[in-house]
Amino acid sequence: MGYDRIYFLKKAFALYPGLRRPVSAPVFALHYAGRRQARGAARAALDLVVGLAFRAWVPFRARAVQRRFGLDADWRQRATAIARARFADPNDLALFRLDRADALDGYIRRFEDAAFNKRINPLGWTRDCVLADKRRFAARALAAGLPHPETVAEVTDGAVRVLADPAGRALVAKPAHGEGGDGVRLLGPFADADTLRAQLPAVLRKHGTALLVQPLVEVHPDLRDVALAALPTVRIVTILDEAGRPEVVSATFRCAADPAACVDNMKAGGLIAPVDLRDGRLGLACQGYGGVDHATHPVTGAAIQGRVLPDWPAACALAQSAHLAFADYALVGWDVALTPAGPMLIEGNGKPGVLMPQRAARAGLADGRYGVLLAHHLATKA
Repeated sequence: MGYDRIYFLKKAFALYPGLRRPVSAPVFALHYAGRRQARGAARAALDLVVGLAFRAWVPFRARAVQRRFGLDADWRQRATAIARARFADPNDLALFRLDRADALDGYIRRFEDAAFNKRINPLGWTRDCVLADKRRFAARALAAGLPHPETVAEVTDGAVRVLADPAGRALVAKPAHGEGGDGVRLLGPFADADTLRAQLPAVLRKHGTALLVQPLVEVHPDLRDVALAALPTVRIVTILDEAGRPEVVSATFRCAADPAACVDNMKAGGLIAPVDLRDGRLGLACQGYGGVDHATHPVTGAAIQGRVLPDWPAACALAQSAHLAFADYALVGWDVALTPAGPMLIEGNGKPGVLMPQRAARAGLADGRYGVLLAHHLATKA
């Protein structure tokens, strides 16, 4: 809960991207024009003070980023100039590998993304967000008939409720409100429900009291050579289009790079690769938070770049069907596993973020349908 408070506090104030004139991707010009016009004198003064503080902070931030990524002094000087001129975080310049100011016109800044998301996905910023509770998410997915891992047990306030026979299956325990793969634990097989009830409390004492227990999902045979010990997933982002229909606007493949990792997330050092929406073909992979690029998997040597994901049309169709069942959100990032039985929905994210897809694709989201539809919702929900 402490993390949640800090996260929401950080996002509570929507930065104005500039001092007096907003600096952003052209597709959002109307949004910022309206926001500028709607400001009162007090808010305009506050934005100016915050903007000046941001400019003063940029050189210190650029120096810290330089050290973190092992960059040279020339990079720091260029990044400082670009960040001040275009109201950008030097860390984003490093992660997105940008060295020209005009390149930012195609990108959504990460601090912008939070402000945009709060406006178009207000439910995602409340305690009633079904996407933020894996138990409620699983229940709605089941009711909608979406392929999703079976819920074997739920744990609430220390009470274990077994919903399905474990039948000797390998299981995985997930915090009901966790993000980024934090707290995910692989569990050994349990002979029966009584054994599960007897042994699960030890896991609770160590890892928390609100858990969802599901069978371990098997990876598609075509992806085993890049899976290691973690299930690879595809983050497929859908946005409701101008007619209210879900449209796939971005996709990023994720797989583990560390044999000891049990999740594929960037926080665990995982690799990310862009997915061509037309045919499911992967581009060049990289680590989410820095490091070298990878055309092949660094552990197994299996090809990543050029690989075509299995059942790609079905995966996109699943994401669109899922959005119809969660149509109270304008934008959702779906984590889809590709399994021997076909694509399976793992979870949905009301705040999927823009770091991963923009870093993986080496291109901004503002230039494509993502930016167009985001601007559409900002205009209609003003």
